[in-house]
Amino acid sequence: MSDTEEKKTEEKPPKKVLSAILAIVIPSLIAGAGAFGGAKLSAAHAAAGPSSAPEHAAVVAPPPGPTVSLEPFVLLTPDVTKRMHAMKVTLAIEFDEKAKEETLKSFTPRIRDAALAYLRGLSYEDAVDGEKSERVRTDLLERFRAVGATAANRVLITDLVVQ
Repeated sequence: MSDTEEKKTEEKPPKKVLSAILAIVIPSLIAGAGAFGGAKLSAAHAAAGPSSAPEHAAVVAPPPGPTVSLEPFVLLTPDVTKRMHAMKVTLAIEFDEKAKEETLKSFTPRIRDAALAYLRGLSYEDAVDGEKSERVRTDLLERFRAVGATAANRVLITDLVVQ
């Protein structure tokens, strides 16, 4: 062989080495570009200030006061085709910190009655729709306050099973 042919073969790295280098370099470049873009996006959101934060993040819930857990409700609820479905609901009610346990327990029968009256009118579709659960809580809280439990702050749905 001539000298030029020997130099050409010596200068070319083997294909396996080249592919190994590319297998490391290309993902590194992609990861670096993603990190750079993420940092720029994060900096842009931070520069926008707290006004760009969602409103629900700013609301801080007060610590819970006394809580009364109700016995589970078991009832039937109809769907749009009038087919009945079994439903089991367990509720808990949080009250003001000033409320006394003895007073709260006296409202339990009224609260159960108001909850049962409301839940019987609930359709199957409303019961299984997660987006409507906040509306159910609000309606129940209004009913509990209407029957005299004015210290009620929040209704918690601690268990909901619908078949």
